[in-house]
Amino acid sequence: MATILLTGVTGLVGSCLAPLLQGAEHRILYLIRGGSKENALARLHSSISKIGLNDIVLAGDVRLPNAGLSQEDLAYWEGRIDKIIHSAGSIKFDESAGPDTWETNVGGTKNILQLATRLKVPEFHFLSTAYIAGEAEMFQENDFNLQQKLRNAYEKSKMEAERLVRSWPNIRYSIYRPSIVVGNSKTGYAKTLNGYYGFFIAFWQLRKSLTQRWITKKYECLNEGIYINNEILHLPLAMQCSTTSTLNLIPTDWLEEILPPLMELPATNQTYHLVHPKPPRVQWIIEASLQYLKIGGLSYGVQPRFLPNTLLGRLQRGMNRKLDRYYPYINHEALFLSSNLERTLGRKYVAPPPIDAELLGKMLEYAKSINFEQGTHVIAA
Repeated sequence: MATILLTGVTGLVGSCLAPLLQGAEHRILYLIRGGSKENALARLHSSISKIGLNDIVLAGDVRLPNAGLSQEDLAYWEGRIDKIIHSAGSIKFDESAGPDTWETNVGGTKNILQLATRLKVPEFHFLSTAYIAGEAEMFQENDFNLQQKLRNAYEKSKMEAERLVRSWPNIRYSIYRPSIVVGNSKTGYAKTLNGYYGFFIAFWQLRKSLTQRWITKKYECLNEGIYINNEILHLPLAMQCSTTSTLNLIPTDWLEEILPPLMELPATNQTYHLVHPKPPRVQWIIEASLQYLKIGGLSYGVQPRFLPNTLLGRLQRGMNRKLDRYYPYINHEALFLSSNLERTLGRKYVAPPPIDAELLGKMLEYAKSINFEQGTHVIAA
């Protein structure tokens, strides 16, 4: 049994990890923002179903020196923690959120590394992202700085955080690079609706508004080529999307199988890609998802020139604004290789389930059941 300090338990990956670490009878220290232990405990209860008898909640903030822990806590836990699992971070990737993303992902990681040194923790397990690959064509687990072009504040912050982990003195590390995490492949449940879901919420909202418009202003819609037939909304907009690139989705239940056995191993300064070995084409994912949402008629490639004051012109501009931050991901993705992961786990390695129309349907059915209302940008700290 190990004593583990876990950050980010209120986030998607951290909330999956906690019950599994508990099941392995590890003692967990949960570092949670809240301002007080009572508020932090309330946030923890909202994230996981139960807390182990020996588990402890520490009120803190990764953005503060020593994560905001008191001198009393620092003195007590010095030399008593076996490893830190740092999964807290901001996944905002629009440029307007750049300073906040940098403070959380870079400053937060530096603060937790300093805390590890202060508490004499020998191992540091860090949740990064496969997308520090940026515009690289191929990215292996042992790759780091290939002079690849990074596309937004999120990728830049995660690469800098990795650099800190790799160069930090007197600590062993393991780095985990997941791709795009979606919900449970069997139930569709997702704690937070980020990434994949954030892309389609705009279409879900648009479908609802145009369905109402079809009822009240049918002729206007028809004049623009917009109509509903057999519950399918025909929407003749255009999307700048690659016809050949892939999109790498992984479900949370696969992460739950893969991560705990990895994290129980001693850190040996290795990096692991937590990615799907057979990602589908991004255009297929978009088309299959829109089909499930009962939207059709979109074209992919060069956008038509709609007159600016027409309904279609306004809709096209609005869609472009909402999806702008996603365009790098639907136009290029590196080929991710994961030899370290499979070699290290050996017989314990299990391939993720296929990303097919049935799985996408489960993801979107759950999102629809809560009206896509969970936040599309989450900071778990």
